[in-house]
Amino acid sequence: MHPAVGNYAFIKKSLASVSNQIASGTPEARAAIGYSIGSNDPAAIETERTALVPSFAAGAAAVSTEPSHQDVHFVSRFDFVGRFQSVLAKVFYGIPDLQGYGDKNPSWLATIIEEVTYDVSTFFTRVYTDVHGDKKPLLHSILAELHQLSNERAPFPAGIPATLPLSDDMTMAIVGDWGGDNDAARHIASIITAHKLPMGIHLGDIYYGGIKTECDSFLRLWPFHQDLSDPQSAILKGSSFALNGNHEMYSGGVSYFDTVLPAFGQPQSFFCLENEHWRLIGLDTAYAGGRLRPSSNDDPIATQWNWLIDILKNRPKRANIFLTHHQAVSAHSTEWNDSKPLRADIDELLLMDGIGKDAIFGWFWGHEHRCALYDDMALPYNGRLIGNGCIPHEVQREKQADPGCTPVEFFNKQETSPDSGTAVSSFAELRFGGPELLISYCNEDNGTWGTELWNATRGRLGGTKFTEYDGVNH
Repeated sequence: MHPAVGNYAFIKKSLASVSNQIASGTPEARAAIGYSIGSNDPAAIETERTALVPSFAAGAAAVSTEPSHQDVHFVSRFDFVGRFQSVLAKVFYGIPDLQGYGDKNPSWLATIIEEVTYDVSTFFTRVYTDVHGDKKPLLHSILAELHQLSNERAPFPAGIPATLPLSDDMTMAIVGDWGGDNDAARHIASIITAHKLPMGIHLGDIYYGGIKTECDSFLRLWPFHQDLSDPQSAILKGSSFALNGNHEMYSGGVSYFDTVLPAFGQPQSFFCLENEHWRLIGLDTAYAGGRLRPSSNDDPIATQWNWLIDILKNRPKRANIFLTHHQAVSAHSTEWNDSKPLRADIDELLLMDGIGKDAIFGWFWGHEHRCALYDDMALPYNGRLIGNGCIPHEVQREKQADPGCTPVEFFNKQETSPDSGTAVSSFAELRFGGPELLISYCNEDNGTWGTELWNATRGRLGGTKFTEYDGVNH
């Protein structure tokens, strides 16, 4: 991630500026379009310009009205804006000297932010060395990179995954919204390495748009390589699983399916791990935009839905823990409303004969860049939000859920440092011990927010309640 690309004002003005240039058909914009498609033919350039106008206009409109998600570092939830942020980050990091300013030089960042106050359009039309080594205005490189990204969804992998054994004494890390390749992500990775955890699961979101360079960075930082001293070594097979997130799908999911899953040795974007007492069920909620239930028998996700029903109906009884990127419930009005479709899917699932309302023991999800433990009495499962894997966001000040939303018992309100106003990033460490499951919520400073104990034989309400610590290591 790039600090300037996480500046909301800069992204808003940048999109508006580029959108206006393309809509106006300025000579600079036409030259950049021609460069992006590799043609000087006026008719071809005009065809491409006409196709770009609505995309940029929609992106500019979307970002200008996007509701706040209390993020300190801005990451858009609109697909085109996410792709635009991906391209900017790639271009900014790929050009070692923009007008003499190296990326590691603080004056480079100051120059970008300064442009927000003045004229962003001049910034994009100055001549720089672009990522391809050509002396071209920055706009050329941006449009060329966008042109290479797919707007189509990658094919949903065929088949169903084999159920894999889970050691009765396995300890693992579950991280959500961690794919940012920033300082917080590195802190989390180093703690996982220091704890010598043998398995990790990512709940999805590789920022900003899940493009190839971002997925490659995700894999380099992922802390489960065969050789921990060499991030270029292969990922240890069987140690890692990755769920699909909405940001991966901003670029069609191409690099998630073609780069991340093969590196993990994971054939499908959903999976099942189980031992005598517990079953972890990872589900792809991003491929269909936050849904699980297929729209028809021909819907690609029908395979996953039917597989899930079979597990819940016909497999030996276990305490089932769902793992997804998206939430079915939320304490916040915007996310509560966004989750209505998935909530309806789950309601339908739990009403099916042979499944029942107690089929889900617990559920970990991300998507919201927060950490919260929902009221177990208010849901038919123990719901846990751990979407604070790396995106800097404002410290949670709320004391209760918004009216009409899901009640919460605990919010992680700890800060990166006293009075910083920036919330700490964290992950969940799961330690299985027969029917018991000890869950520790570990902060990026190696402190522990708190722990709780689930018990598969006593039922989801029969464990030990969450104990909140003071943030020091326990």
